[in-house]
Amino acid sequence: MKATGVAPCLGVADTTASVAFYESLGFEAAPGSDNPEDDIRMLTWQGNFAFMVYNAENLRQWLPQLANFPTGAFGMFYLAVKDHEAFTTKIRPLVNVIKEHTEHGMKLFYFQDADGYIIGVSEEREW
Repeated sequence: MKATGVAPCLGVADTTASVAFYESLGFEAAPGSDNPEDDIRMLTWQGNFAFMVYNAENLRQWLPQLANFPTGAFGMFYLAVKDHEAFTTKIRPLVNVIKEHTEHGMKLFYFQDADGYIIGVSEEREW
């Protein structure tokens, strides 16, 4: 599998809990490293690389410049799905819904994970 041009790696408080959360939404997880002491997982969406989750303490050790940064982010990530209505209906009871919005006929559904990352769900489309 090949990563895209930008490969997000999110620092998380509990890798196991984050993986379980994202798997409940339909993502699949695999080890992100051959090192068994490296608490990092690669998440895929419909067979394609999506992002990685990395235990925040391990990430802070790997990059000491992140030592004073909390988990979560200023900004958001987007997830494109084939059937917006079916997907958001499925995940609604599993997530903390932040906002729902329709703009120019496109439905947007925003949720927040336990580490503060915000994901915007939109329907797949050609750009």
